[in-house]
Amino acid sequence: MDGGTSSRRGAGLLAAGFALGVILPRLVGALRSKSSSEKSTAGAPSSPPGDPESSSEKSTGTHAARAAASSSSSVRVPADDLRGLLRRIFASVGCPPASAELVASVLCYADARGIPSHGSNRADTYANEIAAGLVDAAAVPAVESAEGCCALVDGRNGLGAVASALAMETAIRLAGEHGASVVCVRRSNHFGAAGYWANMALERGMIGMSLTNTSPAAVPTGGSTRAVGTNPLCFFAPAADGDSFQLDMATTVVPIGKVEVMDRIGRDCPPGWGVDRSGSDCTDAREICVNGGLHPLGGGAETAGYKGYGLGALVEVMCSVLGGSDPRDVGPSIRSWSARRDGPLGYAHAFVVVDPGRFAPGFGGRLGGYLSAMRGLPGDVMVAGD
Repeated sequence: MDGGTSSRRGAGLLAAGFALGVILPRLVGALRSKSSSEKSTAGAPSSPPGDPESSSEKSTGTHAARAAASSSSSVRVPADDLRGLLRRIFASVGCPPASAELVASVLCYADARGIPSHGSNRADTYANEIAAGLVDAAAVPAVESAEGCCALVDGRNGLGAVASALAMETAIRLAGEHGASVVCVRRSNHFGAAGYWANMALERGMIGMSLTNTSPAAVPTGGSTRAVGTNPLCFFAPAADGDSFQLDMATTVVPIGKVEVMDRIGRDCPPGWGVDRSGSDCTDAREICVNGGLHPLGGGAETAGYKGYGLGALVEVMCSVLGGSDPRDVGPSIRSWSARRDGPLGYAHAFVVVDPGRFAPGFGGRLGGYLSAMRGLPGDVMVAGD
């Protein structure tokens, strides 16, 4: 399941695996200009040691991006070491220390959960955006307006993680006061794995939701051009005895990052992931990334992909429309997420927090009972987060 629970198992090592092996040389490149001693610390391999093509186990489909986690040739590094490397990279391009630490932690969170598409795989793009002046690493987000249980945060074109941290802390505080809250963010950037933010509420015993729009990556049902982002929807809820429900999903068949990973390792995508430039089904990862696009969740019209398209639109409404984004930062008008773009992304996010204690007593026990019932069904049934 998307999200996994490797973090629950308390592993001290991150299965950065394939993703780290592929992008580590580029990550280290950012440090070389800073100091030769840091280059030595990074220990860049001469070739990607986590390349699944060299593995005896050749995974396919959505788990190919995670193949190195079970490969004897995978790269495993202590969490603190990876976080420190990422922190130094972001500091080298001008991130304040606290911001560099936060962004490094967000990326490590994704790697630890077996989601390389949102982990250290993204560090080079973040660093390049900052170096190109497209993201203001020193920007300080602000609560632009607040009334009752609602608030609006201006990200000021700063780091998405920094704006999201302010927004979720605000949402948690307001939910404590009012029982529930909604906080929107506009003028932001990529915020990493949505689960990181929902987990902040989970750790306080609250239900947390996090949503974000993204650059167009999906071709809407009936169309032939990209117009909808991967627009993830995340919902975490606390159950009794440390259990929880953790749903973290793109509203496309897969995140675009998984297709990028497939392209980097030279593999075709499974049928149903995306389309080519004409809108026809396609398995060529490069064609999907460069000229085509993703299918909405569900696939084509014949397999109800319009439902995924509708979910993606729902996220857009909750984030950019509700948050008052500039029309140029909504849906099909959002710029491509590239360090070669000609201006800010203007991403928008939404955070919803609910205090279950304001409703019927015993929420955690009831949720735990439901999760146990589902796991106890015949077969190998899991719940979101397992």
